[in-house]
Amino acid sequence: MINNENQSFYIALVGQKFYIDCFGFKDSNSGYQKNYLMPDTFGNNLNLIILSKFILEKVKDFEKDIGSFIEKVYVITDAKYDQFSLSLKNKYHSNKIKEADVERLISDAKQQIIKNNKDCVILHLLVNKYILDDEEYLEFPDNISYKELIVEVSFITVENSTVKTLNKIFKDCNIEVKKIISHQYSSKFAEKGDTSPCVAGKRVIDGINPLEVITHRLYSKKKGLFEKMFNFFG
Repeated sequence: MINNENQSFYIALVGQKFYIDCFGFKDSNSGYQKNYLMPDTFGNNLNLIILSKFILEKVKDFEKDIGSFIEKVYVITDAKYDQFSLSLKNKYHSNKIKEADVERLISDAKQQIIKNNKDCVILHLLVNKYILDDEEYLEFPDNISYKELIVEVSFITVENSTVKTLNKIFKDCNIEVKKIISHQYSSKFAEKGDTSPCVAGKRVIDGINPLEVITHRLYSKKKGLFEKMFNFFG
């Protein structure tokens, strides 16, 4: 078998169903997909040894079918989630808005969520709207001067124990979890012809929602620390 960099893999644990999808490079639809009935639902705290063994067996079968190893995967889960919303305000002196201005406010909001909800992990970060001097914008209002900036953001989170469990299961399968996606969120972008929840999950990763902010962690050898960059879609 080979390691194909032009393929991406998605796994969904939704209800009592287990889905695996393989997408080819730039494909909008699943290149190959299989689904199975799990021994129990993920939410019923199924013995991790049983669940890991089941997933490992199905992953190996899938790898044989496609002739490629699965090393990294996006995981869609329907685990219970919470959503928090915050409004952050800052005053400047007739500056033109820059992404850095928004980054600072979002970073502050993120720290507040983490500080007050230590048992949760943020899966999705959404900018609901920007307000510049009482004028509302649904998209990033580039190159506009303002005196007061307000950013309304929402955070979709799951319990830290859920993330640890998922990472443990896939680590036992020698698979790295690239990102965990909330099914309740991604299902908003599902279409009638979708063959599995993985398709909508891929749409989320591909940036279908212009309000979602994707956080990248970059390692800098010169500075020796992680730097965060926010990409604004749309």
